[in-house]
Amino acid sequence: MDFRLLRRLGHFLAVAEEGHFGRAAARLGLSQPPLTAQIQALEAELGVKLLERTRKGARPTREGEALLPLARRLAEDASTLEALARELRAGRHAPVAIACVTSGMFDYLPPLVRALRAARPEAAITVRELDTTDALEALRRGEVDIALLRLDRDRPPVRVLPLGEDHLVAALPEDHPLLAQPDALPLAALAEEPLLTLPRAISPAYFDSLVGACRAAGFEPRGVREAGSAMAQLSFVASGLGIALVSSGMARMHPAGVAFRPLQGPIRAVSVALAWNEERQTEAARGASAVARQVFALPPR
Repeated sequence: MDFRLLRRLGHFLAVAEEGHFGRAAARLGLSQPPLTAQIQALEAELGVKLLERTRKGARPTREGEALLPLARRLAEDASTLEALARELRAGRHAPVAIACVTSGMFDYLPPLVRALRAARPEAAITVRELDTTDALEALRRGEVDIALLRLDRDRPPVRVLPLGEDHLVAALPEDHPLLAQPDALPLAALAEEPLLTLPRAISPAYFDSLVGACRAAGFEPRGVREAGSAMAQLSFVASGLGIALVSSGMARMHPAGVAFRPLQGPIRAVSVALAWNEERQTEAARGASAVARQVFALPPR
């Protein structure tokens, strides 16, 4: 955007509206000679004469009249831009960019977004579905303000606020023999089952807690096959390719061909947490932390 051109169009508009160079100069807080020079520079840049002097002052030429509607729109847009910039500097109207893991899409994202919209109805909210590792990088690069991810502790400069407890459930093909047991399954009952997991790189803390739970139950996961996403993981289960240990929130998705059973214990999983970058903390991030504490009934800091 050529701000000099925009400013000169504003000068032209002032003279056209006032009908007099002197009154327009007073309105703009200028003396008359610099205003005249700005109008002459605008006419030279556009290659048309915009104003003609009369005995009573000045009036637009035919070319000037043709340009007046556009000049008014540009002036209004510039005023709106300046007002919005002031609001942004004050922390208002700032957009809120959120990253969210798939398993947080149903239990955590909707109530948080609804509360953020109620608290800041003027703010535009965008959501990106990212795994934990990618969400951490997006926070570090300042691409998102906050993230809902699975992390068990701070990773400076990223701070985390756990939003509740979670536990593992078994995801089984709907015709699996273990479904004949109505009660919670012992994790050891799955020792011989091929296990479908997410790659460790997606969420190291979550993966390590899952493997640790298997070892605590007395076995190493067998026939491990990786799925690229939580949805692919459940699709593979439905296809009969194996079983999976997933967060309890995934059970509420009710995918076709998959049945869920609780595990004895229960066995805790790395829960969903709200995360933000302390070095790039935005007004949106500060507000989200306070809103999350209210929405999820967390104790004050």
